[in-house]
Amino acid sequence: MTVNSNPVLPGFSPDPSLIRVGEWFYLANSSFEWYPIVPIHRSRDLKTWEFAGSFSGPDAVLELRGLGDSAGVWAPSLSWSDGLFWLVFTVVRSFGGPHKDMDTYVTRAVDVAGEWSKPTRVTTTGFDPSIFHHEGRHWLLNMEWDHRPTGRGGFAGINLQELNATGTATIGEPRIIHRRAELIEGPNLYFFKDRFYLMLAEGGTGQNHGIAMMRSGSLFGPYEPDPHGPVLTSRDHPTHMLQKAGHGEIAVAEDGTLFLAHLASRWAEKDGKQYSILGRETCIQRMRFTDDGWLRLEQDGWHPSLTAEGPKPTLDGAAPVSTSVPAARAADTSTVGGFATEAVTNDGHLTLGWPWSSLRHPVSSQWASLSERPGWLRLTGRYSTDSVLEQSLVARRLTSGSVRAGVTVEAQPTNFTQSAGLIFYYNTSSYFYLRTTVREAGGELLDGDAPTEQILEVFEKDPHKGLHSFGSVVVESSFPLRLEATLDGGRLQFFWSQVGKPLQPIGPELNALQLSDDHGDTLRFTGALVGVAAQDLRDQRFTADFTDFQFQPLAGQ
Repeated sequence: MTVNSNPVLPGFSPDPSLIRVGEWFYLANSSFEWYPIVPIHRSRDLKTWEFAGSFSGPDAVLELRGLGDSAGVWAPSLSWSDGLFWLVFTVVRSFGGPHKDMDTYVTRAVDVAGEWSKPTRVTTTGFDPSIFHHEGRHWLLNMEWDHRPTGRGGFAGINLQELNATGTATIGEPRIIHRRAELIEGPNLYFFKDRFYLMLAEGGTGQNHGIAMMRSGSLFGPYEPDPHGPVLTSRDHPTHMLQKAGHGEIAVAEDGTLFLAHLASRWAEKDGKQYSILGRETCIQRMRFTDDGWLRLEQDGWHPSLTAEGPKPTLDGAAPVSTSVPAARAADTSTVGGFATEAVTNDGHLTLGWPWSSLRHPVSSQWASLSERPGWLRLTGRYSTDSVLEQSLVARRLTSGSVRAGVTVEAQPTNFTQSAGLIFYYNTSSYFYLRTTVREAGGELLDGDAPTEQILEVFEKDPHKGLHSFGSVVVESSFPLRLEATLDGGRLQFFWSQVGKPLQPIGPELNALQLSDDHGDTLRFTGALVGVAAQDLRDQRFTADFTDFQFQPLAGQ
């Protein structure tokens, strides 16, 4: 058996949904405002994971443009029934106040890589849905949201409602099967040992997060809580490396061993407060049944383990006939200029592939081309880094708290509305951006057609302090720029060079802890990414070329 070190999926990979089909375990995660929607990985041993697909295909279309930070696709749940993968998720369109506007969709596919069917909206009552397949019927679980000032405080209970055979419509009315005063969400149902087990996320998404277990002899309850307390939490262990442990799903290995996939966050501390730059990550725990029939962590207690033994390897690697499914297509590992690529599209253009992500709409050759200049990625500048519409930004998740990243860029901006560079990005209110642009040679406020000069500068956007710039230097417009950065825990330093000269620092050492869920005064649910971006706030025709992108985790977290 392999020994897995947690997290097994490092970096921004929250709300894990875990199933096994044949010899493969499949893992789906929330994507919020990022594309690809619902990234899905697969593994035979729960240790080595490869990208297997996402919610995609001609009919797999969602409009996320205009949605705010941390809105979008919340808490997907993957399941298997009738020879198909089923996927249910909620698109949250607004939140943060008493109301949440949201739509829950169901879609199905033969292969997790797609093509997925056109998503069908089945409810708008809440979020964190899952589907329980039992005795040939399909049941939709959902938490119910109560917006009323005199209501139940938002989290109003767990709904259960039947779906039709194709998941395209609900049957009858939803029924509340469990309700209590605490904040509960993320419901999942399992049938073990002639009992129904209802697993819930509880306590919110911060340090109080956890997983609770209920059980009943009847599908509709009543459900009794485990007298032991939570199944999983780190709320009472503030120095545990894996904080915020909670929200998970259970899968059963071929030998009957139960595994729990859950989220947790590694952290750094500043001024007595914990910050998780990497966001919420996916971890794996082994589970067992107690003598009196409760599901518990194998290691006893409720704290997450930093390691967990994986499943026993099968003798021949063959999938059981009853769950046989064609192997999902693994991700293409070819690269152009340090940027991973996918297959050529219908128009003959290469497209960016995993681990690269884009904001609120998929990567398109109309603004991100790997074909126009061989060996380079060409971005056409569009809206600003504060936009919730159409940014020309592609980035990959940070997987370590200590990394070095860099890229070579060629760009000749002609006015101050055009810029391009290397960016560490959390959301529209939190980012660090080493960018080249243009300024008036004698000062930014000169009247008339003042001479201009190309510069390199650092932008910092912070929800408390707003937008600031640091370290402006004049550069030669006819030569490529090398842009690099080192992140060490919460410290970020940018570097630059030109024409083969040595790298030199630009701007001060920056506090990067704001690139986390824990900074600011609003709810934040994603994680930090690093990548490249280009803007043209005038006519959206400016282009910038990037190559030799490098990403290297360093010793440390």
